[in-house]
Amino acid sequence: MKKDNPKPNLADLRRRAEEMLRRRPEELREIPSEDVQLLIHQLQVHQIELELQNEELRRTQQELSISRDRYFDLYDLAPVGYFTIDEKGLIVQCNLTGVNLLEMERDTLLGMPFSRFVFAEDQDAYYFHRRQLLEADPRQSCDLRMVKQDGTPFHARLECTAIHDEHGNTHLRAIVTDVTARVQAEEALRTSNRRLAGTLAELEEMQERLVQQERLAAVGQLAAGIAHDFNNFLASITLYSQMSLRTPGLPPMIGERLKVIVEETRRAADLVQQVLDFSRRSVIDRRPLALAPLLEEIVGLLERTLPENIRIDLICGPGEYIISADPTRIQQAVVNLALNARDAMPKGGELRIALSRTTGAEETRCTTCGEIIEGAWILLAVTDTGTGIAPDVLSRIFEPFFTTKAPLGHGLGLAQAYGIMKQHEGHVKVETQAGHGTTFTLYWPALSETRSEEQAQAQPVAAQGQGECILIVEDNVALRAALAGVLEMLNYRVLEAANGREALAVLDQHRDRVRLVISDRVMPVMGGLELVQELRQRQLQVKVLMLTGYPLSESTRESTPEGVVGWVQKPPSLEQLSERVAWALAEGPELTVRANDD
Repeated sequence: MKKDNPKPNLADLRRRAEEMLRRRPEELREIPSEDVQLLIHQLQVHQIELELQNEELRRTQQELSISRDRYFDLYDLAPVGYFTIDEKGLIVQCNLTGVNLLEMERDTLLGMPFSRFVFAEDQDAYYFHRRQLLEADPRQSCDLRMVKQDGTPFHARLECTAIHDEHGNTHLRAIVTDVTARVQAEEALRTSNRRLAGTLAELEEMQERLVQQERLAAVGQLAAGIAHDFNNFLASITLYSQMSLRTPGLPPMIGERLKVIVEETRRAADLVQQVLDFSRRSVIDRRPLALAPLLEEIVGLLERTLPENIRIDLICGPGEYIISADPTRIQQAVVNLALNARDAMPKGGELRIALSRTTGAEETRCTTCGEIIEGAWILLAVTDTGTGIAPDVLSRIFEPFFTTKAPLGHGLGLAQAYGIMKQHEGHVKVETQAGHGTTFTLYWPALSETRSEEQAQAQPVAAQGQGECILIVEDNVALRAALAGVLEMLNYRVLEAANGREALAVLDQHRDRVRLVISDRVMPVMGGLELVQELRQRQLQVKVLMLTGYPLSESTRESTPEGVVGWVQKPPSLEQLSERVAWALAEGPELTVRANDD
């Protein structure tokens, strides 16, 4: 329709049309044709306008329908819950996602207080959040826990805005997002980080222990290496000193000096023994052993040696405490711990030694190796009321030659106890608190068998020989001469050789005389074990007593070749040597030496 044509009044057009219909046909003939044509034209234009308006109305209705569909998609099907909450806290509007989030019907949900769906312990956080919205900031967010209709909790994040309607009422529009998966993922990540931190700490601790074990093993290997030569020196000094003490008419002053030499040599040998115990390379004689009677003897010894201001208590539970152990080494370990406790109580205190058993349910960790200690064990706890051990010192207390008591201590007491426990497949646990004392707990594998009767051991006595011929094979000239002098003094006839090759030549010359061969294990040209093998190949039957300054392991003793009746650890005393020789000569059937026909 053109802009210069005025838009007719619909009511006027209708009135005029009705008048025209009421007129008579003859009256219609009286109307000028121009007016009739104009009226018809106006009616046609009006009809077209009505059609256009109807089309526009249909288009508007269609757009309104599309808009409503879009509103449904954007509001009702949004991935978050939309809630409108009035000033009283009641839900006045909610989208479909919010309805599904709370698992309720929309008609039931509307009009209910929003706080009904907030977790009880988070109600305060919700009301504080709501007050902040109404009083201060028109936009707030918070995390809290909500519950579904059936009480199932979930984690939610609220993002709220305060709005005002045309009547001045304040409403809250809240966006509720279920963040349970995110919270669980964050918690899983925190748990993973804690585990990772724990694992890293364990790895660092394990690495530290490994480095410490390697360092201790290196010291042990070094100790075993020097033990042979050092024990040769000690053996010569010991044997010569003890032989000199038996010299008839010896002046008293010289005798006293020789006794000092023997005692100091013994102390030096004990020092070597401590190093060997630490390195777990010393010889141990394990057998079923009842700990309670042994501890009673040890406590009696400690009561005579420790200061009077230290009170000693021995606590033993009911029953027997049987372990497989070397009593001498066990006594040494307990005494070392007691002496360490004495040094921690310079003004006196209480030393408690307690025997107990694990029930199998406890689980603890070894201080030295870090292994988990579980199962059945026999526990010996040595507790003092002393100064305790500082944290920076605790990690090094079992290292040899580490001491806080210099110049009085040599740092081998705890190291020796550690080595003894490891040789007995045991563990050590240390608990300490600065100013409140320390507890060393020794763990031994328990034996189920009953204790066998212990045979009393007589004091060693120098056994005299009956003129038997003994061949000494030793590369150290001084020690070989000392051994020969002792055996001759004990009424034995002695032949000498510097190595296994010379020993074979001597045996060929004196095949009918030699009753026993005392041979060093390690020698140049041919060592003791090679000598035994050669004797077997040549079918020379003679008993061999092996002499060694090296630490002797259980595997070495178990793999002792045929013909070796025993071992002698350097440095032997005169009494020990005489006892071992007499025992070797009496051990097994009488053997004769015979060479091949060639």
